[in-house]
Amino acid sequence: MYRIALLAVVLAPLGCTNVNQMHKLYQEGDHAQLDRIMEIVSRQDYPYATRRKAARILGEIGDPRAVPVLKMALQDYDQRTTLKQDALRALGIIGDQSAALDIGRLLNYSLNTADSELRMAAIEALGQMGGTKSAEILVNALDYYDMLTLRSEQRTPRGVFTGEEISPYPYARMHPDSTDGPRRYPNVGLDPFGEGGQPRVSMFGTPIEPTQMEYDPTPEERTLTHQALTTVGADAIPVIENHLDSLRVSRPTLRKELLAIISEITGVPPVVEADSTVSDL
Repeated sequence: MYRIALLAVVLAPLGCTNVNQMHKLYQEGDHAQLDRIMEIVSRQDYPYATRRKAARILGEIGDPRAVPVLKMALQDYDQRTTLKQDALRALGIIGDQSAALDIGRLLNYSLNTADSELRMAAIEALGQMGGTKSAEILVNALDYYDMLTLRSEQRTPRGVFTGEEISPYPYARMHPDSTDGPRRYPNVGLDPFGEGGQPRVSMFGTPIEPTQMEYDPTPEERTLTHQALTTVGADAIPVIENHLDSLRVSRPTLRKELLAIISEITGVPPVVEADSTVSDL
């Protein structure tokens, strides 16, 4: 008897985890399956792929009772972020605005370049669920992306006379070394810094592709944030107007974009503001 009970405990998590079948039974009227699907999302002892599938199905079902489970999934400690992305999409479909703050907190801790897909999923979800809190988070995000854009432009050296972007290593391609070949270093081999001073080998000794160094998700994320605010609609207008009135918004590029978003929402052409940087002589 003891062995049977022990076997039941061991096999319980590994029982019927065919979430597609559970979904089908739910659609046929067995609403008790919803609890089972939510349990799969919440339990880390289930396969990761199964939990992801369950999160997507919760979005398809669209029942607000799944919101607490999906919000908990945003706090998952796994380094993989695809479950969180699925949970975000499900929250966006369900549209419960109570999840906006949880999504904002997730964004606070997801600022690495590697988290760009997670951030974009969060931004889209905020746009879908709408509401004042979503609009506040999206406006703050747009402010952040504008700041990053300006900093990037300021760091880019330009020729005084031509205005072109210039490399800090202008002769790197012309004269790698006295032999006109690739530079070599003792105990290192080929120049680890590559052409133009860009690294070609990571700290782990693996090769780095030039595109990896050049990737900047900021423009794409900024565009997506703009679109999400437009999707929020009328609820975003007072939030944007309040941000425009605040002392923090002194950057012309951000003011112009926020006014453009209001125009897109209302259908009224934006008001052309006087350039405050120009003074009468």
